[in-house]
Amino acid sequence: MYGALITYHTNPFTCGVARFNYSLAAALGCPLVSLTSALSAPLRSKVLFSIKLEEMNLESQTRLGEIIRSGQLDYDLLLHGLTESPLESRLCQGARHVFAASAEMASRLMAIRSDVVSVYAPGAAVLPRSEPVDCKLLTFGMAHKIRSEGYQRLAKLLKSDVRTFQLEISTALHEGGTFDESFFTVGKEISASFDGNVRFLGFLADAEVSERLRTVDALIAFFPRGVRENNTTVLSAMTHGCPVITNLDAFTPTWMVHAETVFDVSALSEFPSKEELRRVGDEGMRVASRYDFTTLAKIILSS
Repeated sequence: MYGALITYHTNPFTCGVARFNYSLAAALGCPLVSLTSALSAPLRSKVLFSIKLEEMNLESQTRLGEIIRSGQLDYDLLLHGLTESPLESRLCQGARHVFAASAEMASRLMAIRSDVVSVYAPGAAVLPRSEPVDCKLLTFGMAHKIRSEGYQRLAKLLKSDVRTFQLEISTALHEGGTFDESFFTVGKEISASFDGNVRFLGFLADAEVSERLRTVDALIAFFPRGVRENNTTVLSAMTHGCPVITNLDAFTPTWMVHAETVFDVSALSEFPSKEELRRVGDEGMRVASRYDFTTLAKIILSS
């Protein structure tokens, strides 16, 4: 029995080893602890290091090496990659048991430890299939722009509706950005608002986004103040004939009108019917078709 499973990266959405470690810790019945936390406090019970050394920064490697050299740590080791470094050798030599995630890695470690145990990485769990719903909603955009307030307002409308709903969330990162913990907190807030009827789709290529905009019942997109004519998420949906539920303000373009070309979530007292969604989607497509690159190029060239 381990006192903790220690991992370097902790975000299962961005790191395969972290995802593996969450599942393994649950199966072992022990807490998952970040390496940073583990190195900042004494480890008083036997632990399992489940790590990939090449993912670790130099500071963490140095600190880990210092603790291993002290000889006061009782640990097992599961390696997900090989660096053939002095630290890797010290880790293997000091561990009670060493596990390698593949037979190839185990064979290469035999020069250090003849008792290395070759293991494997289980595949993803087989989850229940998604049940059909009456109304499927899609939101996509930059991760740092997804705002939970609008979704919570929308969710209140859905609670009084007899139809079943599902929200699909696709996201992308802004250049230089990261999927940090705050993004996933927002995701959990949105999921709670929709009673868990949320699917995270990850990043979708343009072709897949286009396909989904043709099949979902509405696009959901909320902004800090209101939708603008340079919000490509909204214009993309409109040009596909996909109705948009968003938020409007004084600077929203005049051709984005509630219940005519888009829906303003603040003005809705109930979720639109299929017929209302179709009508607004068709009118939105007709109006948004004027705002294409050919027209934009003519404006620039004629100035």
